[in-house]
Amino acid sequence: MIGTLERAAAPSRSAGAQIPPTIPALPLEPGKLYLRLYHGRATPDEQMEDWGSDGPVIGPLASIHVTYMSHVKFAAAPDVMDRFFPEVMAQWRTSGVSNSHGPLCDWQFNLIDDFIEYGGILYGDWSTFLADDNAAR
Repeated sequence: MIGTLERAAAPSRSAGAQIPPTIPALPLEPGKLYLRLYHGRATPDEQMEDWGSDGPVIGPLASIHVTYMSHVKFAAAPDVMDRFFPEVMAQWRTSGVSNSHGPLCDWQFNLIDDFIEYGGILYGDWSTFLADDNAAR
């Protein structure tokens, strides 16, 4: 089970892959829902010779909802949104959007072809999981 964003041996990236956004690792909360992004690349048609870049482990989340692989929506507390989507939260607060006050914020990823876009990188794989006691260490 993945417990932080850091890995013992990071896979190599293809030459075209961007450096993924750096978010300091925090311990995962046991019993909470998380979304892990991986196999990152710069463009949808990039030819991969390896696994691409690892993305963040986003959460904890209250829910994840996928509609026909054309929408990947989720709900998270404002502090999680501040951590992973600070520009969105700043815009919401400036505009007076009530979603920024919680208790949960609803948001969705930008999808490009079959990829989730996060921080300018396209992720071809993602997984959801509940953190357990081992992951939280």
